[in-house]
Amino acid sequence: MGSSLKNSFFLVLAYYREVVKELLSNKVNLVFMVLALVLSLTAINTIYALGKSAEKQVLDTLANLNFGKDAILILAGGQRFMGVGLTRSDTLKLEDAKALEKLSFVKLVSPTSGGTLEVSYKGQVEKIRVEGVFPVYAPANTWNVKVGRFIEDEDLEKLNKVVVLGSDIPKKFGIANPIGDKILISGQHFTIVGILEEKPSFGHFPLNERVFVPFTTAQRRLFNRDYITAIKIVLQPTAEQRISVPLIRSILRQRHNLYGIAEDDFRIITPDFVLARFLSAQRVLQTFLLAISLISLVISGVVILNLMSAMVEEKAGIIALRRALGATNRIIFIHYIAMSLTVALFSGFVGWLLSLGVMHLISAFTPLKPLFSWTTFGLSLIFSVATSLIFSVIPATRATKVEPAILLKSL
Repeated sequence: MGSSLKNSFFLVLAYYREVVKELLSNKVNLVFMVLALVLSLTAINTIYALGKSAEKQVLDTLANLNFGKDAILILAGGQRFMGVGLTRSDTLKLEDAKALEKLSFVKLVSPTSGGTLEVSYKGQVEKIRVEGVFPVYAPANTWNVKVGRFIEDEDLEKLNKVVVLGSDIPKKFGIANPIGDKILISGQHFTIVGILEEKPSFGHFPLNERVFVPFTTAQRRLFNRDYITAIKIVLQPTAEQRISVPLIRSILRQRHNLYGIAEDDFRIITPDFVLARFLSAQRVLQTFLLAISLISLVISGVVILNLMSAMVEEKAGIIALRRALGATNRIIFIHYIAMSLTVALFSGFVGWLLSLGVMHLISAFTPLKPLFSWTTFGLSLIFSVATSLIFSVIPATRATKVEPAILLKSL
């Protein structure tokens, strides 16, 4: 039994050597077949990996902002996801946040009042997002202070003009020793008391380029308003969003005297909703690019078909000799399919390696990071094998039609 298995192994190995030898006998054809597949596979693998990398980055960012399954964001103004609402945006009040804080399934409530103001330092003026916050803002967003301190209750009581900077602000203004230094916000001097740690972010207003002041100071000294722009809610670990969100909406609508078909004058943003909206455009583009790559893969298949057909024509004499020596149609067919499979597996592996290289190159110029995935590797091999085998059936079938009689032409 063992001897028979060993003999079978050596027979298969000898047969496969003949397959490789025939492939290498026409190196030009081999190079073009491999190149056609590799280029298409590299494009497909890279696009797929970029999409997954973008999705992971969004998920990681949400996690860093403590915006997971236990978080909800309420924005002033209704009907739009982000940006300026289409309804009144002055109806969300601090009292709304206090009412929601009383709910049993709510762990933390962090109201904020923000806007874009002129921030200047030693003559350099920039438009910066300014947020008026409570001390609870830091734990609600898992955002720690790297240097100095955060906003405190005493700052709220005394309307202190103190400011905590995002990590990019000192670099933006060239502030060498920020703590204790002063910056101007809307022409008013604020003392820098803290620098926040760096956070991954996306969107129109990068998180690390924001500044934070006491809520009361923002309301009375900067914005002169009695409404707020957002409420961040962190739910208890046992709470479920599918139950919590409708109840929060109902409470806010009742407090804002909205009944029947009246539109919400606020937006409730959940992590699932954020992820869907941020990735929708990316997925459309990814699908479009993948479709183009698949078309190029079909073109690669046509190239393989033509080159394999040329190889069959070129080797017609050898095929006829094999037939004359007893090779069956099945053996001839399997021989050329084995050649195609060899090209496919090699091309799939090379295409996957090249896509990793391209991803590393892209990561040098974009925030996207290379993403190793066995799924990508598997897809590379599947696409490669499927394309190569499908388009090799015709040449392999044609090889079985070669008659031994053509040997007489060479006599």
